[in-house]
Amino acid sequence: MEPKFLTGKPALVLGKTLVIADLHIGVEYEYYKSGIRIPSNTENMRKDVENLIKLTKAKNLVILGDVKHKVPGISRQELREIPDFLYSLGTKIKVDVLPGNHDSGLKDFIPDNVFLHSSRGFGTGDCFFLHGHTWPSSEFLEKKYVFVGHEHPQIEFRDSLGYRFFEPVWIRAKLDREKLERKYKSLPKVLPELIVLPRFNRLSGGISMNSPVSDIEKAHKPYHAGIGTLVRFSKLPPAKIYLLDGTYLGELKNLF
Repeated sequence: MEPKFLTGKPALVLGKTLVIADLHIGVEYEYYKSGIRIPSNTENMRKDVENLIKLTKAKNLVILGDVKHKVPGISRQELREIPDFLYSLGTKIKVDVLPGNHDSGLKDFIPDNVFLHSSRGFGTGDCFFLHGHTWPSSEFLEKKYVFVGHEHPQIEFRDSLGYRFFEPVWIRAKLDREKLERKYKSLPKVLPELIVLPRFNRLSGGISMNSPVSDIEKAHKPYHAGIGTLVRFSKLPPAKIYLLDGTYLGELKNLF
């Protein structure tokens, strides 16, 4: 079952399964505490997801974690909006949620018509899903593809005058066998391909994969080395990078 990126959208389909990542419902409350007033975007995201369900005729929705934003704890906005958001989608389609690092306490108020998996992920067919902040169960090694969120990947563009802008991207990378052997005892001859999803909520910010985040990192690599377990254990320099409109930018090592 080959993954299909949806043109212009931070979502993909696998047969009848729609996959998205990093909703970060409640991020507006964090802005509010900093003195920035932004109306809630949760209802707009719900409508966007419903439109994608209609467009793709999907029968199943997989959310790759970070449904909520506040960590630690739970904000009033999250308590108010997340149950309604998930319940509404659960009345229209089967919903599977992989908990992310921002999802502490989510299990206490997730509606009954939504299934919450282990943070170590789950597999179906030739695909494996997890948020990406934890080590997956070894089941993922038996699959053809492993899908993660967590990174919020984007590419930084700079012009000759120094102006910068950022665009969310898809990442397709090969896993590093030598690194994985440190964690898993037995590896198959062919490793699954790693696909990193862009964030669904544009308000939640991103990580520029072609820009080191610290002086220490810059001294060793000209690119961001990743924050998720499998991303850090992948071959990032030759990873293929795509804009949401389908434009192939090339390999990460050529985007510095």
